[in-house]
Amino acid sequence: MDKFRLTQAAAQKYDKHSVPAMFGPLAQATLAKMQLPENAHIIDVACGTGALTREIASRLKGNGRIIGADLNETMTELAEQQHPTDAHVATYVASDVCELPFDDADFDIAFCQQGLQFFPDKPAALAEIRRVLKPTGELKLTCWSAISPFNGALSEALADHVGEAASNKAKAPFSFRDGDVIANFLEAAGFSIKAHQKIVLQRRFESLAEQIMALPVEKDLSEAGEKIAQAVIVDVAAKLEKYADNNVFVVPQEAHLFEAQVKAL
Repeated sequence: MDKFRLTQAAAQKYDKHSVPAMFGPLAQATLAKMQLPENAHIIDVACGTGALTREIASRLKGNGRIIGADLNETMTELAEQQHPTDAHVATYVASDVCELPFDDADFDIAFCQQGLQFFPDKPAALAEIRRVLKPTGELKLTCWSAISPFNGALSEALADHVGEAASNKAKAPFSFRDGDVIANFLEAAGFSIKAHQKIVLQRRFESLAEQIMALPVEKDLSEAGEKIAQAVIVDVAAKLEKYADNNVFVVPQEAHLFEAQVKAL
């Protein structure tokens, strides 16, 4: 799991670039498709810096409970600092998804936004999420459903200018995107699928170079040198030309949204 542990600087980059570009809009789009029951006890697994947790907190009515859990303490610390004072209170904990520090049947709803693809042991992670859900509990899960045009362009540019390892890194968030495979994992873990739909975001790139250098491939580009890094950025911009709008790239990005119910034992 160490490769998924982020430094404070990496967590801050994620929060500055990825949250407003992707994870904040995805959280809003996800919650727009459902209503939270009053007084619900909710856990947001792999909460990152709290984009989805904050959206839940802004909508939950009554005396419910909200927990944001993430492997990275650097993420949960930022999430705690940024939690709005005018929304429902939330508690953030640093925890491995396979060892959640909660009792059995503790929550009504578990959310997991773009986390499952990164869990090394997916069956164990889903089993642990099921353990902390009540017998009537539900899991709301999103995973990317297709390689985005941006990441596809970046992967191709990295393959041409840097190498295969960097190219694969650009596609890693989309490595677990087959809806049937995801559904089978959920069913095997003790869930039944209530609904499966798609969400399409329009991801904005105000500064293509800055946002590329905020990604995990920044290390590969820095090691390759400024000249090669610039060549990659120019190449990506050329590949995304049809998405350009007044020097801003607006690129679609698709996600699965699964809503799954705990199966009766």
